[in-house]
Amino acid sequence: MKKVISIDIGGTFIKYGLVDEAGTVLCKDKKATIKSGAEDFVNELCEIVNLYNDHSDILGVSISMPGFINNRAGIPIACSHLRFIENYKLQDELASRTNLKVRVENDANCVALAEKFSGNATECEDFICVTIGTGIGGGIFLNNKLIRGKQFKGGEFCYMMTKDKEGHQILSQNSSITALIAMYKEYKNLDKTVEILGDEIFKEAEVDENVNNIIHEWYSNIARMIFNLSSILNPEKILIGGGVSAREDLIYQLEIALKEIPWWHFVECKLEKCKHENDAGLIGAAYNFINP
Repeated sequence: MKKVISIDIGGTFIKYGLVDEAGTVLCKDKKATIKSGAEDFVNELCEIVNLYNDHSDILGVSISMPGFINNRAGIPIACSHLRFIENYKLQDELASRTNLKVRVENDANCVALAEKFSGNATECEDFICVTIGTGIGGGIFLNNKLIRGKQFKGGEFCYMMTKDKEGHQILSQNSSITALIAMYKEYKNLDKTVEILGDEIFKEAEVDENVNNIIHEWYSNIARMIFNLSSILNPEKILIGGGVSAREDLIYQLEIALKEIPWWHFVECKLEKCKHENDAGLIGAAYNFINP
């Protein structure tokens, strides 16, 4: 069976491995993301590809990465965590250096592709994937087709406008894990530079009612996003991925928050976690290569 070298680029780590045509991750590893510039970054990707030079059955290289990605040309248009790679002809450069075919796609789109390939959406024609972690991303399948948009910005739910008592803000500022940490720091009057993990907040909520209320507000913010997406696109199901999906009670808590919205029953859809969790980027990238 043929294989794809899948590379899942994040702001902190680059995960990589071999994925076969059935979507099985055969091997994987990770290393710190190089941020010293485009040349060093591409050199690092080439070194990863060279790890698999002894395989004669490689179809090519497929990359999952954050940002607005021109998937046709393989160019990152905007990438907030890797500014140095913006408008860089990544696909062409990597193909030239490795003599392999290369494809590049947005990371949240790859999560949706992974779920369509061999996850919890294999039988769905219309579904949405929402990834919640440091930020918020999304992938939309309608009529069995991934919606990328005119300028490759489809599914960028993080830029949906919301409003709080101070004025306007975007969704990633009140519904991401980063937002939850900011809400907690404000309550605790902590300096923004203090490092706090999301798990610490959930643990403290077990003994502090005020912290528990903060988490409930955060779940309510996410629930409003889910409500709006369901009312606009009428999907069969919405799948939740990203770091937040590690919470065992995630779906239960979101369903509680959704039931507090009076009109949810009018637009209700199934709500599930993504199946592939940390391997979603690798699997989705491979599927994107095999089924362009």
